Amino acid sequence: MGEIFGPAERLHAAVRRRAPRIAVSVVRDEEAGLSRVSVTYRGEGPRLIGWDGSSYTWHDGPYRGLSIGADAEEVADCVAATLGANRPH
Repeated sequence: MGEIFGPAERLHAAVRRRAPRIAVSVVRDEEAGLSRVSVTYRGEGPRLIGWDGSSYTWHDGPYRGLSIGADAEEVADCVAATLGANRPH
């Protein structure tokens, strides 16, 4: 049985708190047996973010394979900046 509140769930909660305009969900990759976080903001995304055992990493898109960091709150801020959700519109 997997963790009830693992890395994907921690990031999901952090994005909801720190960047509420971003659409965020936890998706399960049944083939890999992992949970990933899907983020979308306006025309950006969806993008997947995974946990590699020591940090969150972009799973697809132009930043695929790039480590974002280990702290969910800081990663949420980085995701918001990357997707443009913290810019005034």
